[in-house]
Amino acid sequence: MGDSTVVLCSTHRLARSLCLAHGKTQIAQGLSQWQPLRALTVAQWLDGVFNQAWLTGEVEADRAPRMLLGAMQERILWERAIEAGLQNEPAAALFDRAGMADAAMEASRLLTEWNVLLAPGEQTEETRQFLHWRSTFKTLCRKSAALDATSLTEIQVECLQRYSGLLPAVIFLAGFDRISPQEQRLFDVLEARGIRMERWPLSLDAAADAVQAAYDDVEAECRAAAAWAKACLAGNPQARIAIVAPELGALRCRLSAILDDVLHPETIHPGEAEAPRCYDFSLGAPLASIPLVSTALALLRLATQRYRLPQHDVTSLLGDVYWSAGESEADARARLDARMRRKLGATLSLEQLLRLANTMEGLPRLAQHLAALIAAAAAWPKRETPSAWAAAFVQLLKNTGWPGARGLSSHEFQARQAWTEALLEFSGLDAVLGPVAAAEALQRLARLTRERIFQPEAASEPRLQVMGMLEAQGAPLTAVWVMGMNDHVWPPPARPNPLLPAEAQRRANAPNSCSRVQAEFAAAIQQRLLHSAPQVVFSWVCRDGERELRPSPLLAGMAVIKEAPLPAATLAERLAQKMELQWLDDHLAPPVAEGEKVRGGAGLLRAQAICPAWAYYQYRLGARALEEPVEGLDSMDRGTLLHAVLQCFWNGRGSADLLAMDETALQHAATQAVEQGVRQFSLALDKPLPEHFLALEKQRLQFLLTAWLEFERGRSPFTVRECERRVSLTIEGIAVDLTLDRVDALEDGRLVVLDYKTGSVVSHKSWAETRITEPQLPIYTALALSEGEIAAVCFAKVRADEQRFIGIAHLPDTLPGVDGLEQARKLFDEVSFPDWPSVLAHWKTSIAAIANEIRAGEAAVSFAKEDDLAYCEVKPLLRLPERKLQFERKSGGNDHA
Repeated sequence: MGDSTVVLCSTHRLARSLCLAHGKTQIAQGLSQWQPLRALTVAQWLDGVFNQAWLTGEVEADRAPRMLLGAMQERILWERAIEAGLQNEPAAALFDRAGMADAAMEASRLLTEWNVLLAPGEQTEETRQFLHWRSTFKTLCRKSAALDATSLTEIQVECLQRYSGLLPAVIFLAGFDRISPQEQRLFDVLEARGIRMERWPLSLDAAADAVQAAYDDVEAECRAAAAWAKACLAGNPQARIAIVAPELGALRCRLSAILDDVLHPETIHPGEAEAPRCYDFSLGAPLASIPLVSTALALLRLATQRYRLPQHDVTSLLGDVYWSAGESEADARARLDARMRRKLGATLSLEQLLRLANTMEGLPRLAQHLAALIAAAAAWPKRETPSAWAAAFVQLLKNTGWPGARGLSSHEFQARQAWTEALLEFSGLDAVLGPVAAAEALQRLARLTRERIFQPEAASEPRLQVMGMLEAQGAPLTAVWVMGMNDHVWPPPARPNPLLPAEAQRRANAPNSCSRVQAEFAAAIQQRLLHSAPQVVFSWVCRDGERELRPSPLLAGMAVIKEAPLPAATLAERLAQKMELQWLDDHLAPPVAEGEKVRGGAGLLRAQAICPAWAYYQYRLGARALEEPVEGLDSMDRGTLLHAVLQCFWNGRGSADLLAMDETALQHAATQAVEQGVRQFSLALDKPLPEHFLALEKQRLQFLLTAWLEFERGRSPFTVRECERRVSLTIEGIAVDLTLDRVDALEDGRLVVLDYKTGSVVSHKSWAETRITEPQLPIYTALALSEGEIAAVCFAKVRADEQRFIGIAHLPDTLPGVDGLEQARKLFDEVSFPDWPSVLAHWKTSIAAIANEIRAGEAAVSFAKEDDLAYCEVKPLLRLPERKLQFERKSGGNDHA
């Protein structure tokens, strides 16, 4: 093989693989110097020939394009063409221009590369519209003296027919599973020029004796492939193997984690995260998904959306180490996040965030960088060219301390280099995009980084390759595992281009045009895989959740593997198997020490009654969930506001005042109460609510209050004795702060204790149980009220769709719909509750017992129903799945499994 030999490859990766394999062969033959193999893609080789012809004058100057369109540039011109065609369309704003541009790009390539011929009678409205767009696109290209890649190839093939320069004597083709008509025209021209065209030997002469294996689900299949890979590599130190998957993009993260667990368990340590692996993926990750780049894009979004930022985006940035003092100010940033959730709405401005940061200690660098970001964004012009925006973006990131204070690792450094290259590519959009606003510039840049694939360089050629179905290796392998061979995946489903007639695409045998074309393509790839190694395993899964799956029809007649590799255990499972476990029922926390303050009000006693561990974690250790910001008011705020309105109405009033009001007077009094309640509530807010929102909230409160007052008109005469009274008391050494919603006095002097509820589910059933899970009213009644006889204890359910009292009364007809003790015997049985004082005594005893549990340190994860934990803020700390697994193992469930 001499200098006159060229290998044309289907992919860049295959070209690189062939060059590496050629070098290894020369070294194995004892050579220290050799001529490198000329392995190139078709586009690379044609570019070289065309440039040489242009330099020697064989190509006229006007035939050489001033600009070759990249994918992003071509898409922009297609979008411009589509916008011109939609100018008079009434619903133009509803069209997805970016998606339509992608479809148009593909359709245009199919017309040229695959000779899709459009008969006049079969053209649809979509096709006619596309042809109009294509004409406009070509006009735009001529104005810019630009060519797309497909059109350039056509010109290069034409020039090659009369090219007088040196051409190789032999050209080998490597990795072409199918050849387009345009590629075939090129090869025909080369043969006509006397060049011998041959296939490069990539595969074995004989097909492998392949077998198939079935697994329960994708997780089991991935684990089995990892176990197989480990066994192959351990059994043969010289083995070169591959795992191949049709849907590698969807499986990449899962496979990577499992391969690390099985082949490189040491990488669980943060310091080994970038350690060299014995495996490599042919498919990298989108550059935009790399954390370093993702942070840069997020910071730029802060600047372009600085007046209306979603709070969850800011939260993510506050936990990010790739800007400002991400490590030294991490704790203060976390406190800022918690305060931001409490103080600010679901959307906020950068100025609000800066003001909040300035009120806290420990954030000097963050405040400095936020101020710099605001200043830089404020100085931006309204419209600028992409190259100018690229420079502005670089300066803004520098002003915000990106990419962080610490040094970059090797992978991070490569990601930063890829980001710089992406900015350079973005700068090249000036000629086709022109001046744009900052938001559009960032949108274009973000898309470019999503389409740009990033793959860190490997230190050496790995022994295990994880590839997609279209990838080919430069030399035969020792063994191959092909996974995901289900009928809905392989052959791939047909996806004809929507802008071209389906029949025209089928006549041209265009890719994705029909099931026949896809089946032939899949069969060709499968034959290549069967000749790629002496051992080939095809696997498929039986189900996806509840859906039953079937194997690919291309596996029909293939033998089933006799001993299928078992799914590999994860690192956690292997460590658990090695450990000798000792079961300890650890449910006691340290008792409450003398003088220790445990506060939490009725919520503490409620949590202890439902699940002692909940009370311990949240009230003694102080754990709590971060608040979720909402626009306007959340359910708790709305409840607080309703309490304030009811208090404003009932202060100084009783049932006589209510009955004396006619409809007009009632509406006037309700309006005054709403205005006063809203005014009191608003004083406690850091930021006033919008006027339009307040108007709607007042309307809601007016309706709720009027409906409730109409309901209360049906009660026996009463006076309101107390509203929103704050009470502090000590129960068995536990300090409890309470707020008494309302206490009414009846005509005979007896008292009715009320607690407003706005939720849909309100129940008093636990009042007759040993553990009272709704203890607030029993505490008020049995321990906080020292004077007066209690007539009834009830929840007042105040909702737009329902108004009622829920509770228990001493005597019947005390309150509408509330049973007296004798009528409530299904709940309060006569043996345990012979009379009314016994009910109050039960409440006092039960609450004291719960308080004593808290003092003793009882903190078991025990509860009656998991639904009772719906509002538990510390539910993750209860570790319910692990608890369930422990119970199953204790009962022998694990052995059964």
